[in-house]
Amino acid sequence: MTPGLRRGVELFNSGRYWDAHEVWEHEWMPDRKGPESGFYKGLIQVAAGCLHYTRRNRRGAINKWRSGADYLRPYLPEHRGITLTPLVRSVDGYLEAMGELGWPELVMPIIA
Repeated sequence: MTPGLRRGVELFNSGRYWDAHEVWEHEWMPDRKGPESGFYKGLIQVAAGCLHYTRRNRRGAINKWRSGADYLRPYLPEHRGITLTPLVRSVDGYLEAMGELGWPELVMPIIA
């Protein structure tokens, strides 16, 4: 795991989703069209979804979580030292919960 990827995970796990997004975007930029592109886009989108959720923006959370999970699926179960399966499963559960009436009380994921 690169230092930038690790730093993004630390920020994400502490609830600093915007900061994690920024760190991962910096990691992604040198290889924006390369084989790692979807991996970083997935992490960035999931972080953005979590940020939208904390701001009670249902539409933003759903859109970002859906695209983030879709970007990460090709890299399952693990990529670059990150076990992705639990993260994608959590996001899938959040998407299901967001489809119900009312505002679901969700516990945001931790990346192992």
